[in-house]
Amino acid sequence: ILPGVTRRSLIQLAEEAGHKVVETMIPLQGLLDDIRSGEVTEVFACGTAAIITPIGRFKSDEFDLKVADGGVGELTQALRDELLGIQLGD
Repeated sequence: ILPGVTRRSLIQLAEEAGHKVVETMIPLQGLLDDIRSGEVTEVFACGTAAIITPIGRFKSDEFDLKVADGGVGELTQALRDELLGIQLGD
């Protein structure tokens, strides 16, 4: 996890919306297991250029795993809309 303005902004927006934010290292196998069980329903990456980008699928030679329905999750979309609104002055 690298520090950055976009990351910090998304964390702040999530917290302000009442979400508990925890930063921790998660082994890949643990993440994949939690996606399979349905405990993890959204995954995204963020950065200055990407803003916030959903990750809908994890694929390798050993697995091909879709996150929930593979689309943009509700929280991911809400955070994107909120951050873009701030950036664009809406």
